[in-house]
Amino acid sequence: MTSYGADMSSETKRIKFALTWSQRRAFVVSVLWFQALVWADVFFNHGRFGGSGKTALVGLLLIGLAAATWWVGTSVTRRGLVVHAVPTMLIPWDEVHEIEVESSMGIKTVVVHHGERRKTRLTAPTTGPLGRDEDFQDKVRVMRSFWAAHRSDTQAA
Repeated sequence: MTSYGADMSSETKRIKFALTWSQRRAFVVSVLWFQALVWADVFFNHGRFGGSGKTALVGLLLIGLAAATWWVGTSVTRRGLVVHAVPTMLIPWDEVHEIEVESSMGIKTVVVHHGERRKTRLTAPTTGPLGRDEDFQDKVRVMRSFWAAHRSDTQAA
């Protein structure tokens, strides 16, 4: 078995760490189930249990949020870490002081210390009992090696 990103060349411009399917699955399935129940109530029970157009619109919003889980994550580039959130944030490598793994209630997340006393908790990679990522340690290793390789690039430019 090869490590995460082993087939990527050193010239790779960007590597994205997104939530795994097991980490998105519960939310996505719950949203789809919610929509199915709302429409079943509207069509078969004439909305006796609260199913209506307004409830269906809330469901469409939730479907949009479920689709956004494919976009959430972190990318490493030659310039720095790109945190895919609202708004998107770029943390240049020369501002990064430390990349550490914090554990809270069995969930491990990556925390980036940057700037003056700032720290950013990344949404991906992450791993925990309900959303296991078997490649978590390899992804952290790739992130740290990218930092080591490119932090001097931004200082020289």
